[in-house]
Amino acid sequence: MAIRSTGFDAVERELKRMRAAQSPTIAKAIDDAAKFGNQLAVDGVFNKYGFNSRSYVEQHLGYSINPKTLTGTIYGRYRPSTLNRYATPRYRTGKRGQQVANGHTIRTIRNEPKWFRSTFQFLGKNGNQVMYMRLKGETWRTFKEAKKAGVEAKYGPSVAGSFGYMRDDLEPPIIAHLRKKYGQYAK
Repeated sequence: MAIRSTGFDAVERELKRMRAAQSPTIAKAIDDAAKFGNQLAVDGVFNKYGFNSRSYVEQHLGYSINPKTLTGTIYGRYRPSTLNRYATPRYRTGKRGQQVANGHTIRTIRNEPKWFRSTFQFLGKNGNQVMYMRLKGETWRTFKEAKKAGVEAKYGPSVAGSFGYMRDDLEPPIIAHLRKKYGQYAK
């Protein structure tokens, strides 16, 4: 934040003094608002999207504060999440009474499950689990056969992408919190 006036040396000194006096208060209010906004974002993303654990969302959403420019930033990871984070396996009873895999129930949006009958989980190159979907008429059964057939792994939304859809809804409570905290610290 730059304050500049020309021709009025006394006014310029007074503005700089006021800024120096208020900067710590503003920085403290921004710090509290950024922490509040980050927690609000974590809660919002976890409650709307079907991530299995809140800790995963907390791990991939963060915030930073720059006291020199008096700005706070909430950021997230844009890497897509594998569908395994949203999936639960489904089973059916086979001919001899045993359980047989019958696809997965996937909840990318919380409380809106979709059943995919022909999904499979494989262990990927880096040791992570990836999900593939076999369409009608395809006969591949292994990871290598799926790659050879040109089938791509299935992914869900990223944490930052999920946050991007709800950013406008989170703005008013963050502004209200910032004003409240600034009012407390300015006294």
